[in-house]
Amino acid sequence: MKGTNSERADDLPLIIHWLKQMEIASIIDRELPVPHGNRKGLSYGQLSVLFLSYVVSQSDHRLCAVEPWVEKHRQTLEIATGWNIGGKDATDDRLADLLSVIGSSENQGREKVAIQLGQSTIRAYELPTDKARSDTTSFSVYHQPTKETEGTNLLNFGYSKDRRPDLVQYRQMLATLDPMGMPLLGATLSGNGTDESHYLPTWQQLVEIIGHKDFLFLADSKGSTWNNRGKINQQGGIYCFPLAMHQPRPKLLSQWVANPPTAVQEICLNSEAESESPIGKGFEVPLGSLWYEKEHQKWHRWSERWLVVCSYALQQRQLKSLSARLSKAELALEKLAKKPPQDEVALQTKVETILKRYRVTGQILTAIEKKIGYQKVYQGAGRGSKNRPSRRVRQTTLSLTYQRCETAITHQQSIAGWRLYVTNANSQRLSLEQAVNSYREQWQPERGFHRFKRGRLPALPIYFQDEERIRGLMFLLTIALTLFTLMEFVVRRQLAVTKQSLPGLYSGNPKRTTFRPTAEQLLAAFGDLTLYLYPDGSTEISSLNSLQRQILNLMKIPESIYILPQLVPD
Repeated sequence: MKGTNSERADDLPLIIHWLKQMEIASIIDRELPVPHGNRKGLSYGQLSVLFLSYVVSQSDHRLCAVEPWVEKHRQTLEIATGWNIGGKDATDDRLADLLSVIGSSENQGREKVAIQLGQSTIRAYELPTDKARSDTTSFSVYHQPTKETEGTNLLNFGYSKDRRPDLVQYRQMLATLDPMGMPLLGATLSGNGTDESHYLPTWQQLVEIIGHKDFLFLADSKGSTWNNRGKINQQGGIYCFPLAMHQPRPKLLSQWVANPPTAVQEICLNSEAESESPIGKGFEVPLGSLWYEKEHQKWHRWSERWLVVCSYALQQRQLKSLSARLSKAELALEKLAKKPPQDEVALQTKVETILKRYRVTGQILTAIEKKIGYQKVYQGAGRGSKNRPSRRVRQTTLSLTYQRCETAITHQQSIAGWRLYVTNANSQRLSLEQAVNSYREQWQPERGFHRFKRGRLPALPIYFQDEERIRGLMFLLTIALTLFTLMEFVVRRQLAVTKQSLPGLYSGNPKRTTFRPTAEQLLAAFGDLTLYLYPDGSTEISSLNSLQRQILNLMKIPESIYILPQLVPD
C-alpha cells in the first residue's frame, strides 16, 4: 500500500496563474511554428510556460536542471496548468529546440509575440501610455573567442559596460513603459555594434505596440543623432534626449551658462508643493534644426528646444570629484618628479598617462626641463690625477614641474552639473521641469538589467554559445521581467487605491510595512506551502496564512488557485 507523498508547491500556482493571465502559451503557439511531427507532448507555448515557471521560482536558466525539477513538482504543475506533462516533455533537448526556434532570425515570430504581448498587457491592465524609454547594456561572457565567434553576429569584443574588455560580449536593448518600467520590447544585439541605429526601429515598434505616436520617447545621448531626431520628428513622434557633448556643444554650453539667453528658473520635483526645495535650475533655448536625409536627398527643417539644466546634486558630485582628481594627480606627479626617468619620451608618456587617468589634462600644466652638463671621466681604474688621461661625458638631466591652471579649473567648476537636453515637444506638452523629472526616471530599464545580471532573473553565466539560443533565452527572460513588473504594478496600484501598506515581507522585522513591495518579496511570501498526496488519491495543500491571502487579494487573484482538485487514484 502506497504511503502519503508530498511535494513543495510554494509560489508555483501563483506564477502559473500569472502566466496564464498573460496568455503566454496561446500567443507563442500562434506565432511560432509547430514542433516536429514526430515530437509529441507539450507545444512550444506550453513548454515556454513550464520553463518560465522554473526560471522565476528557481532563479536559474540551466536547461539540464528543468527535467528533474519537473519530476519533483509534477503533480503541482499538472494541477496548476491542467496539462498532462510527459516524462520527456522538459528535456534539455526540447528546451534547446524551443530557444533555437524563438531566437531564429529566419522567422518573425519573436517580434510578433512581443508586439501581441505588449498590446494585450496595455489593454488588460489599462496601463498609461504617455512615456516610453529605451536603453542598452552589455553582457560579458567567459566564452573563448574562436574564428567562429569572430564571424558571428552576436558574440564579439566591444565596449564593455561591465569593464571587462578582455571578454566577448553581447548587448541587450530594453524598451519600457512609464511609470512602472514595464518591458515592451527587448532585442539581443551584436557585442561590437553601436547603439545609435537601434533607437529609431525601437520607436517605430513602440508606436505599433502602444497604438499611437503621442508619447514621449526618452533615451540616452546615443539616441540624439540628427538622423534619429529628424526621422522621429518627420514621422510625428515626440522625443527628449540628452545631447552628446562633442564640439561645438561644450563651447555653446559654456557661453549659455555664462550668459543665459533666456530667464533661468528653479526646478523642483513637485512643483505643486510650496515647501519643496529646488533640485536644480535651468533655461531653454529655442532653435531651428536642419537635417539632410541622404536616402531621399532632401532637407528637413523643424523646431527644437534645447534645455540647459543644472542639477545641484550632480554639481556637488562633479565638484567633489574634480577636487579629488586634482589632488590625486598632483600626488602622482610629485612622486614621478622625485625620481623621473632620464628618457624624455618615457617621462612624457608617464605624465600623459597620469593626466589621462585622472582626467585633468587641461587643468594641470606640466613642463619637462632638460639640463645638459659635462662630467670629467678618467680612463682606466683607480683614482684620478692631474696627468691621467680623461674625457668629458655629456649628461642630460630631466626634471618635471607642474602647476594648476586656475583658468581651466574655474571654467570646469562653472559648468559643473550642467547638461544639454533636446526635445521637439512644445512647452505646453513638456515644460522644462517636466522634461527634467521625466529623464530622472531613466533608471527604469537599468532595474531590469540589474535583475538580468545580479537579480532573480539571471542571464549570466550563459551555458551555451549558440547565438539563436542566447536570443531565445533573453526573449523569455524579458517575458519573465514583464511578469515581475506586472505583479509589482498591480499590487502597488491597489495599495495606493486602498491607502494601505503591506507588512510581513521583511525577514526578522515582521512589523515593518511597505507601500512598494517587490516581486521578489511577494513570491518569497509563498515559500512555505506543501502539497500532500494521500493513498486514496485525495490531495491537500497547506493553509494560506493572512499575508498570503492579503497578497492574493491585492493581486485580485482568487484563493481557489491554492485549492487543488482531487486526483484520481492509480
